[in-house]
Amino acid sequence: MKKLLSTIALILLAGYIVFATIAFCNKPADQVCKGVRLEIRDSLETGYMTTADIVTLLRQNGLDPTGLPIEEVSCRAIEKVLGGVPLIASSECYKTIAGYVVVEVECRRPILRIMADSGDSFYLDEEGEVIEYIARPTYIPVATGHISRDFARQELLTLAQFLRADDLWNAQIEQIYVTPREEIELIPRVGNHTIVLGRPGNYAYKFDKLRTFYEKGLSEVGWDRYSRINIDYNNQVVGTKKQ
Repeated sequence: MKKLLSTIALILLAGYIVFATIAFCNKPADQVCKGVRLEIRDSLETGYMTTADIVTLLRQNGLDPTGLPIEEVSCRAIEKVLGGVPLIASSECYKTIAGYVVVEVECRRPILRIMADSGDSFYLDEEGEVIEYIARPTYIPVATGHISRDFARQELLTLAQFLRADDLWNAQIEQIYVTPREEIELIPRVGNHTIVLGRPGNYAYKFDKLRTFYEKGLSEVGWDRYSRINIDYNNQVVGTKKQ
């Protein structure tokens, strides 16, 4: 029985290959492209790249295939143009038997904006890749201060990934400041205070202390009681009261 089923499967596969080959070989020589079908992964989450952006980009570069003979459409040229867009991680273009050009795009997801004192300004995606420019507004943490690209792609990327993975900190932390000694301070959205994080690393332990302090401390005395909250010390949180 297994041998019979295997034989049937091979026959069906061979039949499909023959059908597909005939279908492609028998395409009319004058077949025109009926349109572009776009598939953009992560676009709905980030909102930084839309299907309209892709269509506009193709038209600006004279690569809109709609109405052109399908044989004249260059998928390689389309992929090359899309590959030069900072927000696009990868793209794949191919033609269908029905006469459509399909473009699949995977977008980068920026998680941190860098605005260094040196004047260097760029974004980091979740993989640590640099995005030089984004046209649309971004609602992600901003890092300022004494920041080199190496420090950003190593230490700050790890911190940004940690913040993004936690609903509370992802919503609460809006700015990261790096001192000349490469120590980190945080500016929250809620509460008029600065969070002293200290040297990079050990984030789970430090933010666990901060969470406890928020729940058992600030919830009772008020969010504006302290000007600075230091979570860099072992086994304690040190709050500096406002004068």
